[in-house]
Amino acid sequence: MILRSVAKHVKDQNWFAVFLDLLIVVFGVFIGIQVSNWNVELAGEKQAKVLLKRIQHDLNNDILSINAELDYQAVVRNYAMTAIEALNGDPSISDEQFVIGAYQATQINTAWSNRATYNEMLSTGQINLIKDEALKAQIFGYFAVDFSTVNLVVKIAPYREFIRGHLPVAIQDAIKAQCGDEVFEVANAFSAILPSTCDLDVADQDIHEAANLLRSLPQMKFNLQFQIAVNDTKVFNYQQFVNESKKLMASIKEHQP
Repeated sequence: MILRSVAKHVKDQNWFAVFLDLLIVVFGVFIGIQVSNWNVELAGEKQAKVLLKRIQHDLNNDILSINAELDYQAVVRNYAMTAIEALNGDPSISDEQFVIGAYQATQINTAWSNRATYNEMLSTGQINLIKDEALKAQIFGYFAVDFSTVNLVVKIAPYREFIRGHLPVAIQDAIKAQCGDEVFEVANAFSAILPSTCDLDVADQDIHEAANLLRSLPQMKFNLQFQIAVNDTKVFNYQQFVNESKKLMASIKEHQP
């Protein structure tokens, strides 16, 4: 219709009307482009909110996973300290509890990093939908390192190999069968609970021999103490990762309306 109007006005040499027609066309195109841009921007803002909520969910799962690991490590440390006290001559600790503590101190578990949303945002370029540069930098900083692969939290001290290479297999099997890990679901993955107490159905003579064997091992106390130090370092670092998760969650919450 506009084209017919322009053609008529040109034919009539009504140049002012032609100018008005062209102005209407240009203005209409401009408005159309602006509306399209606004729609794209609104869609981007909506998607950014969805992605940030997913990041929050992943961070919460990180915290749940790490806390499960911290609970596990607390039990491992208690067993290790029981064994240390036995080696220091505490008469209240039986041979059975010494052997159990020495073995349970070798137990390991892990925490899982939840990076699916971040990896998706990075690979598709959707990370740029987040317009707040400070928040974006904080997200980059948090996910720059996969905490589940950091050497300080995956390091395994020689004590595990040391004990499991010396302790009779029958004793190890009894502890695993009667007081071993209990697997449970956490944060879309799994973790384990280590029973905090343990009593074995094993002959006293076998326990006594195992205890004497452990006490006779060269550097038994040194290796156990180093094991505790390694695990304490792991715990400290996991606690820092929890703190960083909470900081990022708080920043995202402030960013969300």
